Order: sequence, then structure tokens, then C-alpha cells
Amino acid sequence: MAIITISRLNGSLGEELADQLKSRLQCEIITRSYALENFFGDLPAEVTERLNESAKYFLTTLPDSNETYKDILIKRLKQIASRRENIIIMGLGGCVIFKDDPRAVSIRVYADEKTRIDRLSRRYNIDEEEAESSIAIGDRKHKRFVSILFEQDLSSSDLYDLALNTDRLSVEECADAVMALISKHDLRQKISMETQDNKVIDHQTSNVVFKNPTEEEFARILDMYNIEWMYEPKTFPIEWDSEGNIKMAFSPDFYLPKFNIYLELTTMDQKYVTKKNKKARMVMELYPGTNVRIVYKKDFLALAERFKQFGG
Repeated sequence: MAIITISRLNGSLGEELADQLKSRLQCEIITRSYALENFFGDLPAEVTERLNESAKYFLTTLPDSNETYKDILIKRLKQIASRRENIIIMGLGGCVIFKDDPRAVSIRVYADEKTRIDRLSRRYNIDEEEAESSIAIGDRKHKRFVSILFEQDLSSSDLYDLALNTDRLSVEECADAVMALISKHDLRQKISMETQDNKVIDHQTSNVVFKNPTEEEFARILDMYNIEWMYEPKTFPIEWDSEGNIKMAFSPDFYLPKFNIYLELTTMDQKYVTKKNKKARMVMELYPGTNVRIVYKKDFLALAERFKQFGG
């Protein structure tokens, strides 16, 4: 599940990217016109016209209410986002509204001014001076809306998870990048939720620092076979003392998301194999649905080849 917010400069192909993502995700795009029609459509026409023309008017308090139009906008956006598996929010300050929402992925789409002028000139059959003026007005209004309603600078990099420069990237390439980010983000959120539910430890935000050359070698083999992996994403408590303190835990070396399996690498030393097998069994008993497999170094290539055959 993803909430995708898109902020764009005029002529940067932000709308085209939204349409591409809509097609791929089979979801809805919430635009300004959608919000005015569906969130404020029951208001008098002169009110919706003022909302369409003035950012400041969103700060007006409704008659017989303590709510402003801004409050309604935020509330309705959050309501609709909570009910949809995927949703795309174009502008409307979505990058600010959903900044702290773990489901949200915020995208900034930009391009060089010359590129944007050329695009608008060709699209609307206007000269460069007219296109430049149109871009300046549009950019200023976008920035002003977020500044007035949320006191944030729309160009601030800390509002975004991904910035896409369409000078060099096509709409399809941008969509590929966003889809890959969503996939990774969803997986990370899934594991985070599982760790909370099972009270295990989440290591996903740690930088990958392999403990030994064997693990690094195995990671290279997985990369060679184009198999997605995560290194020690979880630690599973498996033994507790009489007061409930954790006495023993197990952190499998690798997790392969596509196959939903944890792999623990081991040497040929039988005493280590026995211990690791015991820990793996305990994890699978204590955490139903968790698959753990012990892997010998000599089996690296054969295992990777087998995964590749099954869609790695």
C-alpha cells in the first residue's frame, strides 16, 4: 500500500508521470480539480471559485464551525488515503501533509528551465517568452500555496524521498524508479510491522557491514544472479529467563524477499551446524510462517541457481 505524493515544476512532466503510475498501479489521482469538486462540491460556487483562485482563502474558517477549508482538505485527503490500497496525490501540499506517514513516498519532478520552456512552447504552440512567463507564474503559485498553508518551502529537499530530473530521464524511466522505490518501501514497512507484532528486532536501517568474507561472497553471488536480498534484517529472540529477559536470539544472515526465506550461512564444523540448526528450528516453532534454511558454503552456487530458475 502506498501514498504517492508528486510535486512538480511546470513543464517537468509531473502530470505525465502521475498518469503512468496511475496506469501501472490501477489507482486514482487526487488533483486540485478533484479536491475542489469532491471535497468542496457542496459549497456555493463563489466559495469554490475563491478556493481555486486564492491560497489564503483556504485559511478561512467555515461559518458555524471551528474548521478552516485547509482543515477539511487535510482531513479528506487522509480519509481517502486510508481507504485506498494505492493513491496518487498531485500537489495540494501532499508532501507536507503525509511527511510523517510511513506509507507515503514523496516525489519531486523537475527539469532545467530551458527544457521546460521548450516543452510548453511545443505543447501549446506558444513562443518562448510566453512559455517562460507561464512557467514562472505556475511555479510561483505552486510554491505560494504550500508556503501560505503549511509555512514550508516547496523546494526543500527534506520533503522528498526521490527527486527525478526529466532532462535526462523519460517518463517511463521515472515510473520504473518510483515503482522500484514503492516495492522496496512496502517491503520495509511490512518487515517493520512484523517486527512490532512479533516483538523481534528490526535492523533494516543499519548500513550493510558484513561480519566475514563468506557473507560478502554470498551477497556477490546473489547479485550476480539478480536475486534481491536483505542482510540480517531481523533478530528473533528464542530463549528467555524466568523474568522474561532475552537469553538467546538468532539473526539469520540473509532474507530473500521474493522467496520469503531466511538463510543462515555456516561452515563444515558440525558443532556450529548443530547449534544453528537448533536455533533455526526454534525460530520456526516460535514464529509460525517464518522459513529459515541453513546453507553450506559449498552449496552457494547450486542454491542461487535454483532460486534463479524459480524466478530470481
